[in-house]
Formats: sequence, C-alpha cells, structure tokens
Amino acid sequence: MHILRTSFIWLLFFAFIIAVESYWGWGAILAPWKSLSNTSVIVAVLLFLLSYQIRTWRLYHYFLPATKGNWITALRLMLLHNIINNLLPARSGEISFPVLMKRYFSIDYIHSIPALLWFRLLDLHTLLSVGFMAWAITWIINHSFAYLPLLILWLFLPLIFYYLQQLIRNNTSHRFMIKILDGLPQNTAKFWCNWLLTWLNWSVKLIVLAWLLGQFLNIETAYLFSSVIAGELSSVLPFHAPGGVGTYEAGMVAPLLTIIDAETAAKAAINVHLFLLLSSIIGGLIGWLLPIKATTRK
Repeated sequence: MHILRTSFIWLLFFAFIIAVESYWGWGAILAPWKSLSNTSVIVAVLLFLLSYQIRTWRLYHYFLPATKGNWITALRLMLLHNIINNLLPARSGEISFPVLMKRYFSIDYIHSIPALLWFRLLDLHTLLSVGFMAWAITWIINHSFAYLPLLILWLFLPLIFYYLQQLIRNNTSHRFMIKILDGLPQNTAKFWCNWLLTWLNWSVKLIVLAWLLGQFLNIETAYLFSSVIAGELSSVLPFHAPGGVGTYEAGMVAPLLTIIDAETAAKAAINVHLFLLLSSIIGGLIGWLLPIKATTRK
C-alpha cells in the first residue's frame, strides 16, 4: 500500500512537469525572469537565506544548552532538514529532523519530536494569524470591531498553550508525560524568543515571496500576500507530490481567481514556487558543505 501511494505521488510530480511543458512550454513559463534585474534576484535569494538563518537561531536557542557553541552544526541541520522536507512527498521529510537532532546533538526522539510539533504549530498559527489579521482589518474598517476580541484570543493562543502545558507539568508525576513536556518550551524566555523568531522568519519569507509574485503580476498587495500565504498553507497538507508541485501552485492560484484568469495566475505561481525550490536547493548544498561538530549529551 505504501509503495503504491509513493508511486502515485511521484507519478503526479512527473505528470505536472510534462503537463506544463505540453500546455505552455517551460521556456514560456521562465521568460518573465528576463525582465528582472540580476541584483533584484540576488537580493531576494539572500533575504530568503536570511530567513534560514532566523530559523536556525530559533532551533539553536530552543535546544540550548545542547546546541551551545555549535551554530554551524545547527545551521547544517536546519538546511538539510529543509531541503529533505521540501523535496520528499507528503511531509515524509519531517522524519529527518529527529534523526539529525539525534545524530548531531544526541537529543532523544522523545524531546525532539514534541519540539518539532511545537515548531510546526507555531508556523501554522503565524501563517493563519497573518491571514486573519488582513481579513480582520478589512472587516473592522468596513463594518465593526465585533471580531476584534476573537482575533486577540487567536493571536495569543500559543501563550495560552504554553501556560496550559506548564500547568500540566506542575500537576503530573507521570514520567513519560514529563519527558514529552520537556520537549516543549521550558521557560517564558525560551517561549517568547521562539515565538518572536517564528514571526520574524515568516515576515521575511512572506515579504520576499509577495514581492516576487508582484514582479509577475500587477495586482494589489493584499492579493499578493493572500496568494503566497495560501501557497504556504498548502504545504502542510498530508498528501502532496515531491516539492509540493501542483498543490503549492493550486494554493497560490485560488485567492487570485476573483481578479485574474487562472492561466496568468498559474504561470506566476509556478515561477514563485521555482524560486522557493531553488533557494531550498542552494541552502541544502550550503548545508551539505558545512562542517559537522557533533556533541554528546551526558
């Protein structure tokens, strides 16, 4: 069953590539890049690589003291996990995170897996928050403040979750539960740093992607951000082809169908996705070349 599912996913990947070539031709898809200056593309790539540095700082600070003095190793881990996660189908690349944490920092799976889930919940919450805030601002301007309390409650859900898990920690003696909770933020300083770095990372990433999409489409900024947010949200789906080909584009196109035709939106989405994958590959190559300085926890 697993082999059939994997085969079908890879079939979708190659079918997408062939379909694009047959319908438009990859030469026509890539043609708009000629209108972009080399400087603009280089700056966009560097900013995207900056977001990788921010994500590394989130990981590095979260797992202190195990990661202390091993920034390069943490960067290597993050870049390799990112490329594996982007290229493998159906989020299967997430498995690499606990494996690499065990290999490089001797951190047990029972600590790294809850931490990974925490990172992903923060990522999802931040993405949805940006979208909800854009919607809420529009609603408040045009209607009323009725939804403002709900928006505030939503924005502070991670803080509520943090205090809830602290409450559980203080009122349980179950050793296995305590080990799982040890993978979650241990103090308020770690929580706030982790949360703020998540917002900073996504701010940089979404701004770069929205700017790039704006180079291919002459539309309002709100639609640019809605499109890239939808594309990123599609990447959390449990089922997608390697690299998210097809599903990422479909996510980006959906918010744009009310203002432009599907073909124009699809071409722009493919180019943005190619940029994302190329940046990921560059990051993966850098990570592969970085030296390893493994640590052993006593």
